[in-house]
Amino acid sequence: MAATRALAFAAVALLAPGVLRASDPEEQKFDPPARMVVVVPVADVRAKPVPSSGGYERDRLQETQVVEGEIVLVFERKGDWARVACSEQEEYTHNDRWEAYPGWVQWSALSPDLSKAKRPARPDGSEDDLRLRIVEKAALHLGNTYLWGGRSLHDPRIRGVATGVDCSGLVSWSYREVGLFPPRDAHEQFMKAFRVEPADLQPGDLVFQASPDSPNYAVHVLIYAGGEELIESPTTGGKVRRISFEKRFGIPRLEMRQEMEAAGRVNYFGSLLRALPKADAGQ
Repeated sequence: MAATRALAFAAVALLAPGVLRASDPEEQKFDPPARMVVVVPVADVRAKPVPSSGGYERDRLQETQVVEGEIVLVFERKGDWARVACSEQEEYTHNDRWEAYPGWVQWSALSPDLSKAKRPARPDGSEDDLRLRIVEKAALHLGNTYLWGGRSLHDPRIRGVATGVDCSGLVSWSYREVGLFPPRDAHEQFMKAFRVEPADLQPGDLVFQASPDSPNYAVHVLIYAGGEELIESPTTGGKVRRISFEKRFGIPRLEMRQEMEAAGRVNYFGSLLRALPKADAGQ
């Protein structure tokens, strides 16, 4: 068996990167990593190679999700699972460095056929138009159930995987739909954001929250929707909602300030639009 695997690996090494043979063994390492594309509507990215329950309870092994057309880097196959890095989803916290989001995806969700890759393009128009599009995309999630680690539009027709967004998944998904690619999680989005005063917020900008005990670590994010309104995916058991500053924080937007403690959290205000790579920059 070991000799067979060694021969198979040697054969793969002769192929173009990311091109795999159907006869590959079920345990395989790829060096360099193989580029593969997601070919199912939504796939979970797991901390360990075990499936989720498919429900909406908090699942600490749920990292994020990838959607059809996304390219991932595959480092190894282990049975029904592939250890991957999600190229579109930047993160820092796992290994204290900026990198593509790591995790495990079911092997059957992936294909070596890179012609199936697709990413939304940034639409023509002004920055104001782009900002409104981000808010419009976020609003598509209104009323849908919060999903820990979720980064997909809820679709009851999809079986075997729960669909929806968590707070930062709402940001990631909504920005991606207009060809922008923020970091995946709230703290990383906070790390990349430009500081903006509450009075200067524009639609599509973000409000970050941190615990008073760890005020420099963002644990929640909301999207500013214009006027006095926000869109957020609040917490497990909740639903994506549109809510006013006064109802959410107990104070109007124009009376808030950076690092103000309100609603039990330290609050920050920022913009990501100047910091993000665009789809037309290539894959």
